[in-house]
Amino acid sequence: MNALTVLYTWGLRGDLHLMTRLATFLDALRTEYSAPLLADLGEACDQQAWHCAATEGRSALVVLDGMGYHAANVAGALTPQSRQRLADVTTMALVDEQHAWRYHVPPVRDEGIIISSAPTPALSLNIVLAPQDATRLEQGTLFLARPAPGEVGVVALQLLPTPVVLAAQARQLPAHTRPHPVVAAAVEFVLEEAAWYGKRQS
Repeated sequence: MNALTVLYTWGLRGDLHLMTRLATFLDALRTEYSAPLLADLGEACDQQAWHCAATEGRSALVVLDGMGYHAANVAGALTPQSRQRLADVTTMALVDEQHAWRYHVPPVRDEGIIISSAPTPALSLNIVLAPQDATRLEQGTLFLARPAPGEVGVVALQLLPTPVVLAAQARQLPAHTRPHPVVAAAVEFVLEEAAWYGKRQS
């Protein structure tokens, strides 16, 4: 693999309606780039959102998984028990202080690329899923600029002979983007589950 594009979000804070519209936008972006890595930098859930509180932070992460995300930063967002419960039902990598993820976007698997929540030694590239003030590449470690909640960050990389950032930008979600019907249906299911968890807790 000689090139890689990273599509990423941050700070969704449990806004499930926004996520259904982002899913449509991400589908369009994926047609522009070849097999991009799709990641979230964190704060996908917010305890001010009732469904996040009811599910201990899992609800929005389940939706991200349904949107086709490959990895999400969950550092500080989940208890060990909640993380394990989520890991049992999702395919998305849950990245935190104890768990990094080796790149695998089918059909490509690259053991030399590590996705983590903090800088981690890697053979060829370390992608850090923690929001920064600017996108930069330092000695094989890629730091990603913080996008706004209605934006998707896009970073294009050349990997060989050594990683180089070719372009970095933020793409704004178009104002009249319609909700993705499949993800909207998944959101309804997640809200039903959250309501059930809420009743159990009360």
